[in-house]
Amino acid sequence: MRLFNHKISLNEFLKEIPDDDIVKIAQDTKVDYCTKVLSGKLMFNLLLYGMLCIDRLSQRGLSDAFSSPLFRTLFDFKGKNTISHTSISERLSVIDVHFFRGIYEATYAKLSSLYTPAQIEGMHLQRVDSTLVRETSNKLTNGLICGNEHQKHKMIKYTMNFNGMFANFTTIHTDNKYNSEALALPENVMEHFKKEKDHATVYVFDRGQCSAEAFKKMQQPNLNFVGRLQSNRRLKVVEDLPIKDVDFETGTLLSDQLVQLYKKESHTSKNGKVSRLAVLVEETFRVIKFRPDAKPETEILLITNMLDKSAYEIAEMYKRRWDIEVFFRFIKQELNFSHLLSLNKNGIQVILYMTLITAMLVMIYKKMNNIGYKTAKRRMRIELESLILAIVVIQCGGDLSKSQLPYP
Repeated sequence: MRLFNHKISLNEFLKEIPDDDIVKIAQDTKVDYCTKVLSGKLMFNLLLYGMLCIDRLSQRGLSDAFSSPLFRTLFDFKGKNTISHTSISERLSVIDVHFFRGIYEATYAKLSSLYTPAQIEGMHLQRVDSTLVRETSNKLTNGLICGNEHQKHKMIKYTMNFNGMFANFTTIHTDNKYNSEALALPENVMEHFKKEKDHATVYVFDRGQCSAEAFKKMQQPNLNFVGRLQSNRRLKVVEDLPIKDVDFETGTLLSDQLVQLYKKESHTSKNGKVSRLAVLVEETFRVIKFRPDAKPETEILLITNMLDKSAYEIAEMYKRRWDIEVFFRFIKQELNFSHLLSLNKNGIQVILYMTLITAMLVMIYKKMNNIGYKTAKRRMRIELESLILAIVVIQCGGDLSKSQLPYP
């Protein structure tokens, strides 16, 4: 009997995690070389358990989870009874990141196979955005410096591509130059496009990407984009396209035009004085201007290189950009991504991959059972506890004194 009236139970779903692949990846990466206790697979299981079951994840919390009879029963671990949080910290700082990246890719491939070709085609709409995670104690060796002259903080910037179900490409930034989204977002777009250039992909991003030169570089076959310009952005109208307001259901369509953008260039005069001049970029882009029904006092300018889509279709694509904001809120509120579990560069990368793996599991569970983010996370935790109890009953034949669990 199912605990919830779901199409798929957690027990069935956990079988989708490629266990054979994990063993092979461990062998290929030699992740367990010179390791006595915290093997790659054990670290993977511990981090997955912690992200699903610990509300405020920390290294001390993982240390407690390691000793928990629930964890040890679920993963059938009969080794050392305790591990210190410093041992976990040290292991995170040196464990091979390729092991976790390999599991991420294997899990991604496995879970993607659950979708139809039509559903996968819909995933070619890539929402691109960045999120910051702050280290309040400033113990990070490398990090972006944010704040004012009175209070500065070191932060990690994660720029992600999100296809509506999975975060399928991520870059970690610690250099101050990546405070500019006009650098971070286009770089992520182009790096992802190198992998996916055989597929027609649409990248959607917000006003942070404002660079005319970046828009120019993104004029590639199969690379389509929808972005947003500041309402006062200077541009030159090349051609007015026909307005079909009757087909525009998002608000009031004001204009649909082909334009050229201006960019700023530095010029040095004969007397050595440096000035910034506005220069036209040769490429032509399409800009759609409208007033949304929700905020009729606001004018929105969308820029795209797609001419075969209607203004309404372009606006609808841009609306889907909000999905990545919801995803960021989910991983920060529900998967402990709002703080840094490790301050070491290697550990930061490990936790990133583990967060994305856990997010994939939660989101597939959510989608297949048609429930919300928080409900999915809560029910997965409840089902996990029930699964552990079922394992205990089988192992001890109903006699709790034969189990690892504490009993009255």
